[in-house]
Amino acid sequence: MKPMLLIVDDEKPTREGLRAALEDQYDVWVAEDAKSAMALLEEQHFAVLLTDFRLPQEDGMKLIARAKSLPKPPICILMTAYGSEELAVDAMKRGADDYIAKGRLQIDELEMKFRHVYGLSAQDRLAKGRG
Repeated sequence: MKPMLLIVDDEKPTREGLRAALEDQYDVWVAEDAKSAMALLEEQHFAVLLTDFRLPQEDGMKLIARAKSLPKPPICILMTAYGSEELAVDAMKRGADDYIAKGRLQIDELEMKFRHVYGLSAQDRLAKGRG
C-alpha cells in the first residue's frame, strides 16, 4: 500500500503537476484551500502533508499547526514561492518538518525530503513505542 500524500495549493497547475509527478509512489490527494484540506486530514490518515504557504483565508503554517494537533499528525512540508531563510526557520519553529522553495522545486529533491522526514518520523514512533 502506498503512503497517502495530501497536496494543498490554490494553483490548479501546481496541484495537478505534483500529483502527476508523485502518483506512482504515493496515494495522492489534493485540496485547493486549508478548509478542504483540514476536512480531508480529519477523515483520512495522511503520511505527508505538502502545503503551499499562501492559501486563501488561512496560510499554510496555520494549516500545519492544525494538522500537527491531530491524533496521528502527518509529516508536514511547507512550500512557497516567497522563499526566505527567515520563513524557513519560522516554519520549522511552528511545526513544519521541512521546507522547500517552489521556484526551484525539483521532484527528486521533494521525494528525497519525503523519504528523509518520513524515515525520521518512523524512527521516532519506534523509539516512542508507537511503531
